[in-house]
Amino acid sequence: MQLNFEYEFELYGYGESLASQIVRMCLSEKELKYKNHRIGLESTGEHLHKSYKKINPKCLVPTLLHNGCPIHDSVKIIDYLDNYDTSNAIRFFSDDVKKNVAIRELVREFSLDESISVGENFGTSVAGISTQILAHLICKRPLLSVLWDYTVKHPIRERALIFILMRILGKPPSFKYRQFVSGIANGVVYVEKLLDLDAEYIMGEYSVADVILSVLFHRLEITAFHKVLASEKFPNVKSYWNSLKKRPSYTEAIINFEEEEWTDSKTHLYGAQENPEIEYFWSEVDRLKV
Repeated sequence: MQLNFEYEFELYGYGESLASQIVRMCLSEKELKYKNHRIGLESTGEHLHKSYKKINPKCLVPTLLHNGCPIHDSVKIIDYLDNYDTSNAIRFFSDDVKKNVAIRELVREFSLDESISVGENFGTSVAGISTQILAHLICKRPLLSVLWDYTVKHPIRERALIFILMRILGKPPSFKYRQFVSGIANGVVYVEKLLDLDAEYIMGEYSVADVILSVLFHRLEITAFHKVLASEKFPNVKSYWNSLKKRPSYTEAIINFEEEEWTDSKTHLYGAQENPEIEYFWSEVDRLKV
């Protein structure tokens, strides 16, 4: 993989990476043109190649290059884009101090912050339920190849151990997966309580919180929690999700970047059925008295 810095903005990411989707949506909303570079993850280990490590030593996606200078972490990238492009009508964070604090609190709950362990907030719980598909993808590779990449090349030990375990088991540990399902039950209930039935967006005006929730809700559908966002138990979420899907950025940044290998894995794992843990999800919702 060769890195060529020919455009003002260049994005290194993966179609189904949650963080990459978030950044692509923001670039779309800002109407900023960029060169996209696909970085293969679990099924190829391309993110662990030396050439990519030069621009992101943590081997994470996405990385946004602005005139060749790398910016890491999706939330930091969004902050950067807001400060770079002040003329665009879309502002992901608010100039109002009080509202901005509220937005950042939501981002903390919804985002994939490296300092938050998987399953400890809504965002990392949604990332966690993706592990059924990730395990299916990583099992396409020989065990020794995976062991080499994740013991020698991967700089984040916690992540490396998770992927090695999934390759050995062929799936995420059941007890851990249920923790993730509990996390998404808590997250959906939380969002339902935040919203009003007629609220188009969570903070009134479109913000980074809506961008992140677009990505998280889409992932619920990809992982076969199909009925959750259409349930009459969550009328506010149902209406809100319909609003989010209508934005052009949803199609441009998520639908248009669907990965064939994810589609194949999804079909293999779920077919047209609901996620095997859907009943556990509803039992957790009932436990929360919603």
